[in-house]
Amino acid sequence: MAIIRKNPFFEIYFEDGHLIINNTDYRKDNSVIDIENIQSLELIRHLSLLNKIIEVTFGLNFPAKSYELRINMENGFKDIILTDCNISQVELFIYDINQIINKKPDFQ
Repeated sequence: MAIIRKNPFFEIYFEDGHLIINNTDYRKDNSVIDIENIQSLELIRHLSLLNKIIEVTFGLNFPAKSYELRINMENGFKDIILTDCNISQVELFIYDINQIINKKPDFQ
């Protein structure tokens, strides 16, 4: 079990073939998603407009203003805002889950 961030308000982890999300602040985010229904996970960086312009123009990297975890599913996607997270742990978690998704058998 790999936990990205855990405090009394938010947790996300993978267990027994399911991605489990518990968020007491945003109950609409709470869900248990079967790995079979997930096509991929993505980390989306949000920068301020000025930082975007500087990053594109000069190639400098800035810390993101915020991050979102996008869960791409067969019937759409779900975005979860990540705050106060260790982003390197999030990136490893996304990589691990995407590896599991790529190895699942395709029954089409």
